[in-house]
Amino acid sequence: MSDRRQRIQLLHEISLAISPGETLAATAETALEAYLQKLNCTVGGVFRRREDGGYEQIIARPAAAVDDPVYAAARNRLTERAGADGDNDARKSFPIVGEGGDDGHYYLFELPDFGALVLGTHGEPFSAAIIDELEPLNEKLATACTAKAAESTLRNERRRFEALFTTIQEPMVTVSVTDGTATITRRNDAFETTFGDATSMSEGSRFEPTIPAAPSDAAAADEIDTQLADGEPVTTESSRQTATGTGDFLLRAVPVTTATGQEWFFLYVDITDEKRRRRTLESLYEDAQAVLTSEDRQTACKRTVETATAVINASVAEVHLYDRATDTLTPAATTGAEPVFAAAGAEDATPLWEGYGGDIRHFDALSTADVSIAHSGMAIESVLLYPLGDHGVLILGDEQAEAFNETDRQLGRLLTTLGTIALTRAQRIHSLEAVQAITQEAVTADTRSAMVDAVLDRLPTALNFPITGLWEHNAVADQLEPVGMTEPAFDLFDAPPTFGRGDGIAWEAFKRGETELVSDVASRPDAYNADSVIRSEVIAPIDEFGVLMAGAVRPQNLTDTDRSIVETLTSNLATANELVDNREELQLLEAVFDRVLRHNLRNDLTVIKGYANAVAESGEASPHTAEIIEHCKNLERTATNARTMREVVQTREQRRAIDITTAIEDAIELAPDPPETVTMTTDIEATTAVIAHPKLPVAIAQLIENSVEHGVDDDGEIRVRAVDDGDDVVIAVSDDGPGIPVAELAVIDQHDESELEHSSGVGLWLIDRIVDYSDGVLSFDTDSGTTARITLRAAEER
Repeated sequence: MSDRRQRIQLLHEISLAISPGETLAATAETALEAYLQKLNCTVGGVFRRREDGGYEQIIARPAAAVDDPVYAAARNRLTERAGADGDNDARKSFPIVGEGGDDGHYYLFELPDFGALVLGTHGEPFSAAIIDELEPLNEKLATACTAKAAESTLRNERRRFEALFTTIQEPMVTVSVTDGTATITRRNDAFETTFGDATSMSEGSRFEPTIPAAPSDAAAADEIDTQLADGEPVTTESSRQTATGTGDFLLRAVPVTTATGQEWFFLYVDITDEKRRRRTLESLYEDAQAVLTSEDRQTACKRTVETATAVINASVAEVHLYDRATDTLTPAATTGAEPVFAAAGAEDATPLWEGYGGDIRHFDALSTADVSIAHSGMAIESVLLYPLGDHGVLILGDEQAEAFNETDRQLGRLLTTLGTIALTRAQRIHSLEAVQAITQEAVTADTRSAMVDAVLDRLPTALNFPITGLWEHNAVADQLEPVGMTEPAFDLFDAPPTFGRGDGIAWEAFKRGETELVSDVASRPDAYNADSVIRSEVIAPIDEFGVLMAGAVRPQNLTDTDRSIVETLTSNLATANELVDNREELQLLEAVFDRVLRHNLRNDLTVIKGYANAVAESGEASPHTAEIIEHCKNLERTATNARTMREVVQTREQRRAIDITTAIEDAIELAPDPPETVTMTTDIEATTAVIAHPKLPVAIAQLIENSVEHGVDDDGEIRVRAVDDGDDVVIAVSDDGPGIPVAELAVIDQHDESELEHSSGVGLWLIDRIVDYSDGVLSFDTDSGTTARITLRAAEER
């Protein structure tokens, strides 16, 4: 027999051994043994290519092949090739021939779309012809292995499916199609319970599992049928009839080709409740837009209860809002003709207060519960009770026991979140509008007292701050003194407190210039009165004016929102107070100008006119010239005082550190010179600087001028002294004369122009204003001579 015929015979015998066996391993083993026997190979193996590009061994022969150096070399070369992505040498195409061990040769052949075949010999290598002629056999082996692998995979999948089919809780069914007729071949218990005992299709061309629940679902069913007919898997939502009505399902359908034809696996996941929740949430989303855009609290309450009954099957829904003025939870909106649940007073033992305190409560049978909720109009058994932040509570009630499930409770939580946001937003809008209106009244008030009254009149209803007061800082006494309270506040406090330095939270908030929110007064060790009926409060400074304090009788009742509103209000009131003060001062200045100019100018001009006429009639100028000149000087002094008065008022907010020695020296320069027989002495023992209005030297000069005019005789003495007095500095101007007339001192007490009948009155007015603008104190002692004292705060650095 020739070599060629012998090779053909060997290859034919190998080909006969290549056929599918019981398993993939059996198929590979039978073929491999034929390769080894017919080709005189000592070792061999069949490998399957993994998804990651590597190879896994299916079979190796003989069993000890792994210890053979030729086999080991071949396997290492195969592994090396699989891992060499970019190495052209390592990625050499099949077949691959190599050497291993002593006189050993290995051969790597490709098994297309499956893996690789390894053959090894000791001694004579394969001829080139044998290597080429093995290619068809290797393709046949690859085909057999691939088919067996697919069959094995399918078998394993079916085995797993069978296990799943019998244990899964969702409805599951298989359907086979023969001549266009679909028949259910298997169904689990869940399928039969859900859909009934249906074994075939009612229409020849329609799959039983996709019969639509309604005509509107027909198009979706047709689309599913088309996908399945094309052999495509399907995952979609499907609505169909069940044994108890219409249900919604997530349908997962997988077509499988079998030896007997085509078969489909169908799995139904019941999403009826989920779809219902989704529809409810969609409805809630639409209604939520209306709730959230409510422009006032009443509308927000009304829309909240309407939405509650739309998404939760409740007989009644109500919102009760907290009223700070009466300390009650009062019905604000209801879905009934009249409120079903009664208002809750402070003394009522009701779960409504627990809800307002932040607890979510639910009752499945109110008639047998340990607590009661007062109601009328219907017999309420089930109750859901939710807090609406600091605004109030939402109550859902139903006449049936156990009417609300967990989904209802979750929807209630979501709804109350929306309601709380809507109420907070509406309150903020209303509060900002109210702040604007209150500010408008405040800035147009004629006096500070009128401003205080306007603010306190509006606060209880406009901003829901029924218990509110205003305290003004008295710079002289260095304390906060009450200047007004709302009516409900007066009902609680017969005598509102005065806060001195270091007295409680109010004083510290004023000194820091920062708003303080106190959630529970009783828990604060620095509270002015831990036993106070006020349990929560907002204390807001009004610049240098003082503080506004808004309180509530329940802890945690005032919130960050309230603090924000109060801060906005007090910021506006600070500006309003400044405007009102400026207006008062300007009105006073105008009145002073009018009286001073009218009175002094008229008097001096009358005198000048009289002397001028006398000069004209007598022809002798010398006796009257001095008088005319003196009164002209008075007019000049009047004009200067008027200009100084205007400058003082215009710079009323200015204060700075002023050196005492310099101020007194400047004052002496400004004051008129005393008669030659009058002695002027100075004694400066004080700190070198005080905090004062820039015109302080003018005030001291006016005191010296008053002493010159009223306080000394021809041989008297004027003494100017400055001494320390604790944290203050006292500047005293004394004389030993009869002193300033009491009538002229009235300008100090009345702070107006009614007593400015003399030029000295103008000087006193200037002194009073400058000292007041310096946050100082002006006092007079007329028991023995006259001593005028100006008390000012010393600068921080002494």
